[in-house]
Amino acid sequence: MRGAPPILWTAVGFACGAAASAALGFDRTLLSLLLVIGPIALWRGPGTRLFPLTICFIAGLAWGTADRRATGHCHAGIADGDETRVGGYFTQASADGASTLLLTSGSREGCEFRVYTRAEAPPEASSVTVEGRWFRSERPDGSVSVYLSASSIDEQEGVPVPATLRLRAAIRQRASEALERRLGGQAGVASALVLAERDGIPRELWDAFARSGAAHLLSISGFHVGVVAALLGGLIALAGRPPRTRAAGVAVGVWAYVLLIGAPTSAVRAAWMTTAFVLGRMRQAPARSLGALGLSMLMIALLRPSVVAGAGFQLTVTGTAGILVMTRWIMRHWPAHPGRSWIAPPLAAGIGASVFTAPVLAYHFGQIPLLSLPSSLVLTPLVATAVPGVIAAIVMDILHIPGAAVAGAGAEGLLQAVTATAAALGELRWTVMMVTPREAALLTAGALLPMLVINVPWRTRPAVRAAISGLSACAVLWTGQAALAFAGRGALHIVAIDVGQGDAIAVRTPDGHWFLVDAGPRGFGGSDAGLTRVVPYLNARGARRLEAVILTHPDEDHAGGLAAVLQNISTRAVLGPGLSIGQSGHMAGLTEARDANVPWRRALAGDSWRVDGVDFRVLHPRSPEARDAAHGPRGPPSASSTDPNKWSVVLRVDYGRFSALLMGDADAEIEAGLLEEGDVTLLKVGHHGSRTSTSAEFVEAVSPEYALIPVGARNRYGHPDPVVLERLERAGVRILRTDRDGTVGIVARRDGTVTVVR
Repeated sequence: MRGAPPILWTAVGFACGAAASAALGFDRTLLSLLLVIGPIALWRGPGTRLFPLTICFIAGLAWGTADRRATGHCHAGIADGDETRVGGYFTQASADGASTLLLTSGSREGCEFRVYTRAEAPPEASSVTVEGRWFRSERPDGSVSVYLSASSIDEQEGVPVPATLRLRAAIRQRASEALERRLGGQAGVASALVLAERDGIPRELWDAFARSGAAHLLSISGFHVGVVAALLGGLIALAGRPPRTRAAGVAVGVWAYVLLIGAPTSAVRAAWMTTAFVLGRMRQAPARSLGALGLSMLMIALLRPSVVAGAGFQLTVTGTAGILVMTRWIMRHWPAHPGRSWIAPPLAAGIGASVFTAPVLAYHFGQIPLLSLPSSLVLTPLVATAVPGVIAAIVMDILHIPGAAVAGAGAEGLLQAVTATAAALGELRWTVMMVTPREAALLTAGALLPMLVINVPWRTRPAVRAAISGLSACAVLWTGQAALAFAGRGALHIVAIDVGQGDAIAVRTPDGHWFLVDAGPRGFGGSDAGLTRVVPYLNARGARRLEAVILTHPDEDHAGGLAAVLQNISTRAVLGPGLSIGQSGHMAGLTEARDANVPWRRALAGDSWRVDGVDFRVLHPRSPEARDAAHGPRGPPSASSTDPNKWSVVLRVDYGRFSALLMGDADAEIEAGLLEEGDVTLLKVGHHGSRTSTSAEFVEAVSPEYALIPVGARNRYGHPDPVVLERLERAGVRILRTDRDGTVGIVARRDGTVTVVR
């Protein structure tokens, strides 16, 4: 960016260092920096922009690492599964059972933890005593995530709660009640727009906004803060205050609003930019917009380095940068026209935000909404008109000013148009382009490479600069993908995706063909592991197409995520037992397969196919005719049973000297018919390790080296059963569990050698 202020480059380098510290850790990041950037910086010399950027990057890396270590005392000594009883008060309460608790006693006084409970949590700013268990997970970079699963939450007296927090909770409560009274069915959307509360938005509507590329409109942004600033400025001007007093009052009011709504990152960024503009006005030296953005980035990275690696910070920064850059470019190159001043800003907002945020969306979420630009152009004006009406309705209702009903009705009508349009756009097919985080990183690095390696004069035509960056991005992507594809050839991958209490087994053949055995659960409240766990896993590993989804049986914990998988990943066929008792997830998958023209075929014992040297054989269920011929009418269970577990598709996978049995939820009766299969390398344990499966006779007969158990952490069924675990351990089997190991599996080669991957 020609003429970009030095503070922007300082902030970019510092923020990137803080983000790298959170994502990778100090040692790995510094090593990568020395290996990749070091030679380029030395070659280009200290007089180039890369040198100070590198210095700022190292400073941010050190600052982020120091912040992580300083806050590590909160997590020290907490073991996964430990029971606890703690006291404190909620700094933020949520209707979905995820609230933030500030501890007020003990060795961790002053530490904040997320608390999850199935029951409704007490309101914000309430003093409580919480009993439950700690959940702790450590990432490969050394960072720790800890939260508390509450078995009981009791309100109590005597714990002091700051008056500011009580006032904030009271105002938010009054505002929420006003929205319920004045906006009816659109109160949830309105609450997200002005109070940063998303609990009232149904999951289906949120998904529709995401697919249409308009999810950012439901987040507090600079526009919302700008509306508040304009209203405050107007009120102070009516009071006859001078310009400097007006500017200071606007800054104070904006920060009060941002703190009131919980200080989300995007709103904090907007507040710092407002502060920069106010300071410039008071000094009679107007601040530059990119300089104000740099100040906001630097202040957030200094005060809250832990958020810099998150999608929220990166989206608000890149989106704002895109709007500012595109606005300046359009105003500079667009021919003078009477309507330029009001056409250019929304056009720049749509184009800039869509283009600049695309790499961030691809990296964090594995997808780029293709309708982001048109949906922004259509919906942004409606939201921009509705927000002032929502704020006016709240203020007028709380202060009992006549006209609150009129303001609320107008805002409700506009928001109804917004939600209806977003829902219609979200129903369209193929509106999202799936991109793996690896591809996003390679493309972004390739596009930026010319800026680091060669000096491209800024007077060069934009089309030439874009062509250079585009060619560089494609070259880096092709090279990286070719190297990764070569590295992964010749091996069979069988991985249990961590979907909680359910099954989803990804199978990748040596030449990169993908199969999925089950699709994870879909639970109450809209949770869908197919959408949140399975699809992201497959996208991150470049699975553009599934050769087949093998659905072992129609229970929710296996079939619930099927519809989401079919919606997001091209699938050639679905194989299953061909029976159902009407489970909702299974029926949704059937509907999606029909709408997407995906063939649905019945899998029966004897079916087999071969892909890339890997043999797949279905061992169960048998057809009634085959069962009767082998065992008589009273033989082993078959599809005639009303228990879906009796229908489980059992799949054998062979690759050279390696073999695997994927058992679904097959029980001991089904296992009795498979004792002649001989030794296998890997056993996907049946029914999540239930006592009804994995009999002693079966373990002895198949003699597995590895046992894979997909199971949810501390599930209510008690899976896996201690008897089953003892049986496997006594047989010398190495046990891999998703509740302890996360997403885990094996990489097998033709000679039978196996490597465990996590």
